[in-house]
Amino acid sequence: MELLRMAVLGLGLGGAYALLALGVVAIYRGTGVPNFAQGAVGMFSAYVFFGLRDDGGVPAALAVVITVATASLAGVAFYLLVMRQLRNAPILARITATLGLLLVLRGLAMALFDVASRTPRGELPSHVLRLGSVALPVDRLLIACLAVLLGIVLSVVSVRTRLGLAVRAVADNEKGVQLVGLSPQLLGALTWAIGFALAAVAGIVLSPISGLDADALTMLIVPVFGAALLARFNSFMLAVAGGLGIGIAQSTLALVQDHQGWYSILWAGIGRSQAFPALVVILLIVASGRLLPARGDAASGRLPVAPLPRYRKSGPVIALAVGLLLIYTSSTPWLSAGIVTLCGILIGLSVVVVTGYLGQISLAQCATAGIGGLVTARLAAGLPLPLVMLIAAAVAGVIGIVLGLPSVRVRGQSLALVTLSAAYICEQVVFQDPRFTDAEYGYPLIPAAALFGRQLDMTSFAVLVLVVVIVVASLVGALRASSLGRRALAIRENEAAAIAAGTNVPRYKLAGFALASAIAGLAGCLLGYHALVFAPNGFTTFASLNIVVMAYIGGIAMIGGAIFAGIGAAGGLFAQLLAVNGWASYHDLIGGLGLLIAIQLHPNGIASLGHDLRHRLRSRTSNSEVPPSPPAERSTDVTTDSEIEGLVR
Repeated sequence: MELLRMAVLGLGLGGAYALLALGVVAIYRGTGVPNFAQGAVGMFSAYVFFGLRDDGGVPAALAVVITVATASLAGVAFYLLVMRQLRNAPILARITATLGLLLVLRGLAMALFDVASRTPRGELPSHVLRLGSVALPVDRLLIACLAVLLGIVLSVVSVRTRLGLAVRAVADNEKGVQLVGLSPQLLGALTWAIGFALAAVAGIVLSPISGLDADALTMLIVPVFGAALLARFNSFMLAVAGGLGIGIAQSTLALVQDHQGWYSILWAGIGRSQAFPALVVILLIVASGRLLPARGDAASGRLPVAPLPRYRKSGPVIALAVGLLLIYTSSTPWLSAGIVTLCGILIGLSVVVVTGYLGQISLAQCATAGIGGLVTARLAAGLPLPLVMLIAAAVAGVIGIVLGLPSVRVRGQSLALVTLSAAYICEQVVFQDPRFTDAEYGYPLIPAAALFGRQLDMTSFAVLVLVVVIVVASLVGALRASSLGRRALAIRENEAAAIAAGTNVPRYKLAGFALASAIAGLAGCLLGYHALVFAPNGFTTFASLNIVVMAYIGGIAMIGGAIFAGIGAAGGLFAQLLAVNGWASYHDLIGGLGLLIAIQLHPNGIASLGHDLRHRLRSRTSNSEVPPSPPAERSTDVTTDSEIEGLVR
C-alpha cells in the first residue's frame, strides 16, 4: 500500500514533467531546437503567478490568465528577437542561446522576487480520496489528468489539422511552407508561445507540491528531457507517458532513500531519487545512439572561428607582468576574486579545448572541476601540493574519459543533454554524499597550501595560480598551432571527412575530453586550496552553464574566450565589481543578456574583434601597397594561413 501511495504522489510530479515535456516537444517539432530554458520558464512563471495572487491581491483565475499570456508573449518575443535570427546557425549557437535565456530568467527571478524556498498554497483541491487504507491526493490526480488531456489535444491538432501539419513542415522545409502561402515566422512563434504557456502551467501547479525554489524548478529540464527523449521529441502522448513514468519512479525511489549497506550505493542515499531522471537521459541517448531526430534545414552558419593564437612568446611574459602588478596592488577582497577568476580561466580553457577546438558540447566542466576539488579534500592533508595537483588533474582526466565515452556515439545536442545530466548527477549525488566527501556533517576542510615546506599566504598562492594558468594557456595555444589541433578542428568541422582522411575520431574525442577535464580538475584543486574547504556550491550545474555562456561571449574557440569566462565566473572579478556596487543579484541577468546580444552581433566572440581588425588592416595594407601575386608565387606562410582560415571558418 505504501508503494501505491508513493506512486500516486509521483503522479503530480510526473504530470508537471509531462506538461513541460509537451512544451519541449512542441518547440522541437516546430523549430528543431531543444529548449534548455523550459524549466526556467516554468520557474519564473510560478513566481509571477504567486506574486500576483499573494502580493498583488489578484484573483487566482485572473492571475493564471495573466501569467500564461505573459509566458506566451515572452515565447513569441524570444523566437522573433533571437531564435529566428539563429535559424541557420550551428546547433551550438542555438543551444547556447537557450542557456542564455535560462540565465536571464534566473537572474530576473533573483532580482525581482524573494527566491528563498517556500511552499505556496495551491489552487487545486487538497482533499484526499480513500482507497481502502490508502489516501490518494486529488491534486496529484488532477495534474496527471490535465497533462493527459493536453497531450490528447496537441496530438489531435498536430495530425488532424492543417495548422498542425504546417508546424511540423516548417522545421523540415521553411521555403516549402512559404510557397503554400503560410508564414514560417508566425508558425515558429506559435510553437514557442505554446511551449512557454505549457511551462507556465507546469510551474503554477507544481510549486505547491514540490516547493517554490528557483534552482530546483529551473533544473526540472533534466527529467523533462528524459520524458521528451522517451517520446523521441516527436510524440506528445509518449511525452506524457514518459513524464508520468519518470515522476512515479522518482517518487517510489524515495522508499529506499535511507537503506544502508555497500550494495545500496547505487540507489540509496542523498540525491539518488533526484538524479534518477538524469540517469534515464544518459542511458536512453547512449543506448540508442541518437534519440533527437534531425529537424530543420542544415545549419549553414559558421562555427566560431579558432584563429592561431598571436603573441605566443610575448603574451605569457606580458600576462605575468600584468598579473603580478595586480596581485601585489590589490586589496584582500579583490585578490580573492582574482584567484577565483584565474581558476575560472582554467575551466574556460577546458571549454575551449573540448568545445571550441574539438566541437563536442560539454556542459559538465565545472563538475569535473568539482572532482578535482573532491580529490584535493581527501588527499591534501597527507600529500605535498604539487603531487595533489597532479593526482587531482589525473583523476579528473579519467572521469573525463568516462564522460567522453558517449561522444563516440552521439554529438551535438544529444551530447549536450548527456553532459548536462552527468553534471546534475555529480551535483546531486557525488558532491552531497558523505560516503564520497568523508564528512558526515558539513564539508571536508582543506589545509592551507604549502610549497617546499613553507605555507603560502594569499598573495603567494595567487602568484602560484597565475603561473599555472599562464603555463596551461600556453600549452592550449601550442595545441591549437600543432597538427593535433588542426585535426581536432577538422573533426569539429566534418567528422565524416576527418574519418575519410584517416583520423581516429573516437581516440581524439576521448583525448580531448581527458585533457579538458584534467585542466578543469586542476582548477578545482586550486579552488579547494583557496577556499580551505570543498564547497559543492562552487561546482553546480549553473556554474557550468555560466562558464560556457561567458566563454561563448568572449570567443569559445580562443584563449581570450577563456579569459572572459574567468572574469565572468561566479565569485570572480566581475561578480566582485557588482557586489561592491550592490548589484550582486544581477550577475546572471547581465551574463544572459550579454550572450543574447553577442551571439547575434559577434557570433565569433568579443575576443575575435581584435583578430578581425588586424585581418582588415593587413588586407588594406597589402591591397594598397603590394600588387597581387599569382598563386604560384605566394609565400608558404600565406598559403598556410589561408588553409587554416578556410578550415576554422
